[in-house]
Amino acid sequence: MHHRPGFHIAAPAGWINDPNGLCFHNGLYHAFYQHHPYSSDWGPMHWGHVTSKDMVHWEHQPVALAPGDEGTCFSGSAVTDGDTLALLYTGHSWLGEEGDDTKMKQIQCLATSEDGIHFEKQGIVIPDAPKADMVHFRDPKVWKEDGLWHMVVGMKDGDQGQIGYYQSDDLRHWNYKGVMAEAKEGIGYMWECPDFFALDDKRVLICSPMGMEADGYNNLNFHQNGYMVGDLDKELGRFTFDKFVELDFGHDFYACQTFDAEDGRKVAMAWMDMWHSEMPTKARGWCGALTLPRELKLDEEGKIWQTPVKSLKH
Repeated sequence: MHHRPGFHIAAPAGWINDPNGLCFHNGLYHAFYQHHPYSSDWGPMHWGHVTSKDMVHWEHQPVALAPGDEGTCFSGSAVTDGDTLALLYTGHSWLGEEGDDTKMKQIQCLATSEDGIHFEKQGIVIPDAPKADMVHFRDPKVWKEDGLWHMVVGMKDGDQGQIGYYQSDDLRHWNYKGVMAEAKEGIGYMWECPDFFALDDKRVLICSPMGMEADGYNNLNFHQNGYMVGDLDKELGRFTFDKFVELDFGHDFYACQTFDAEDGRKVAMAWMDMWHSEMPTKARGWCGALTLPRELKLDEEGKIWQTPVKSLKH
């Protein structure tokens, strides 16, 4: 089968990268992913889609999102809103030459589905970044807490990675609350694919910093993915943390996202490749896969432990 994985999520053909919209909704696990269905190279981003009853056996579904008036469909997340499955994602457009990251527009968008398979775009919900000169503004992660919807977004302000924080009553009208967290010296110029959640009595921020330098055995990937354990001041919307720790020291782990399993376990999946690395399966017409789902637990010292989900034992 030319190296195609038997249990890891991979598209039938073409390119995939970041996992998106991981969730449990109406009796099924859903995993979406960044997808270019027409080439094994990165290109105009769609959202691929698979579903499962056990996080082991996955069934391919129709492409959930395709490029439109909002641009191409960059990364985001999914939430259950009553019986509706809602996708929050970044619309991306080049304003100059394709690939020129200094001239682009990134906005946050909403799509919904009543059957969990077919999605209708609801339009732009955040049309502008917090600052007029901010062009890196992407990858919304949304959750519900204390009767409100909350969103974190990866941002770049100058040469500093940041996490923007928003709140909403209805998923459509969002209020910017400020910068929840920002990179300390050496922790990257852009924080992609943020995820923010409670684990035991602590808060955890996961992100993918770009621009970190190697330090001994640490940060040896081309780009990093890791976590920060700390506390959230709900009134100020500020997250304080001590240090950044890599989630996985392998060389093919990026854009990790988490979701709650049916029984409340915190489960994580990531892209099992890395930007700028060699990808030999391109010659076979496909590229990219997601990691096996892992359960996350936090020990008394603030360290995250990861184990394969128990359904993989069967």
